[in-house]
Amino acid sequence: MDIRARLAWAAAISMAPLLPLTARLAYLQVAQHQNLLTQVSDEVDRISRDAPRRGDIQDRSGRVLAQSVPAWSCFIDKPIVHDPQALARKLGQELGIPAEHLFKRLREPGRFLQVKDDLSSEEAERVSTARINGVGITAGYKRAYPNDELGRSVIGSVSNDGRGLSGVELAFDRELVREPEQREVLRDGKGRQIYRGGTAREAPLEPLRLTLDRNFQFYAEEALAEAVAKHSLASGLVLVQDPANGRMLAMASYPPNALRNAAVQDAYEPGSTFKVVTAAAAIGENAVKDDETVFCENGSWELAPGLTIKDHEPAGLLTLAGIIERSSNIGTAKVAERLGAMKFYRYCQAFGFLNKTGIGLPGETGGNLRPLSDMTRVALLSAAYGYGVAVSPIQLIGAYSAIANGGTLYEPSAVLTGREPSRVRRIASEETILKLTAILEGVVERGTGLSAQVTGYRVAGKTGTARKLDPVTKRYSTTKFVASFIGFVPVSKPRFTILVLMDDPKGGAYYGSQVAAPVFAKVARRLLTLEGVSPDRPLGIARARATAQAAGADGARSF
Repeated sequence: MDIRARLAWAAAISMAPLLPLTARLAYLQVAQHQNLLTQVSDEVDRISRDAPRRGDIQDRSGRVLAQSVPAWSCFIDKPIVHDPQALARKLGQELGIPAEHLFKRLREPGRFLQVKDDLSSEEAERVSTARINGVGITAGYKRAYPNDELGRSVIGSVSNDGRGLSGVELAFDRELVREPEQREVLRDGKGRQIYRGGTAREAPLEPLRLTLDRNFQFYAEEALAEAVAKHSLASGLVLVQDPANGRMLAMASYPPNALRNAAVQDAYEPGSTFKVVTAAAAIGENAVKDDETVFCENGSWELAPGLTIKDHEPAGLLTLAGIIERSSNIGTAKVAERLGAMKFYRYCQAFGFLNKTGIGLPGETGGNLRPLSDMTRVALLSAAYGYGVAVSPIQLIGAYSAIANGGTLYEPSAVLTGREPSRVRRIASEETILKLTAILEGVVERGTGLSAQVTGYRVAGKTGTARKLDPVTKRYSTTKFVASFIGFVPVSKPRFTILVLMDDPKGGAYYGSQVAAPVFAKVARRLLTLEGVSPDRPLGIARARATAQAAGADGARSF
């Protein structure tokens, strides 16, 4: 074989191993190109999702109640850690974590180890500067509440991943949240990120403005806290509403709970504050004339054997105004009997007690009133003075605001939406509302609501003291009560409707006149002063009244 042939064979033999390699490369480059690209991308490409940023929540004047602030967290990508002990020592030193604890956690199953959330900016900077192999920092946002727990039952809370859990945070989650930003990144062999493409500039999120006033909320919560300490309450509420439009100005609750708003989600038997419905129906249907009297059985009325309605203070003949002023259960029941179930039921509906209010906060209850077909005589008479019926605090304050503004029931609101307040219906005629307002003013002037008086201002309202139903025995307790007062001020041009609700006050005093009405007066006085509302009562009359009270007319009447 000549030299050329031998060289050709030698070349062929040396090239033979390259043929399958070339074929394999061709196969990978052509047939498996897309599949391999995906696998490689899974190894070195990442989609980095920052935690979502949420818009600010503000009070009605633009003061911040909730905001998103920068937050960082630290993680370890364990497969690319070369020396776990060295990492544990160095990272533990930067974050103040014992190296032994961190080293132990590195042996836990799973690729990623979340080392610490909510790093300070200084900690995040130290870890980033240290450039520790396998350690990464993720940036995002956390929710901050500059006023601590102020208004939290209304504002609500968010989850660890930045989603609304309760309150306004949940109800307006879509309006408040910006979806997590996605950034495509490339990792090198040491796990370091190489960003491909910049970050788009974020347009600012529009803040969500509430109807609440931060100062009003503070005063309401402060007054409630004082009442809790004084009367050892199981729970309590102080609500403030603008009767002109239904906007909630303050919603204070005890115990504070960012996951639950008792004003919207709870229902209770209102007791005597519900008598306003019976009174409105009696006036509107002309069931009782202004000067007509009703015999109140001297404090005890037996409906049937074993079934007796009682009054705290025995009374004989009373007008409708006197019945409400002295809070006579018997008188109210007799008026309701004259009305009949149909007319009473119709006014309950007009006042908004058969439906949810539509405030737009999570978990609202519609209360409970038995159907008209089940309204027996006993059920009617009991409901007339607030037993056997359940209402939510937000329903009750809306009903009294409708009286305050002249008869228009508004849909309550907690968020400023930019649209006009939503009118629901007219609850009664103008004449009926005027007479009802005069009766409620008489409650504060001469009746059970004396301790709700505010010097210099005309006040209208109603006390309530309801026995609590024992869920086990299904009987009304003789030792546990819900005490309340609800009213509006000043009567000449109402600015505030205020509801005070106290669950199970202790220490001897438990009537609405004793424990709730004074809180109403305290809150009303502060808000009127803060807003500079002019007095609508001549000071001479106010001083004379104060002198008379100091001499002995101290409002001992209770209910």
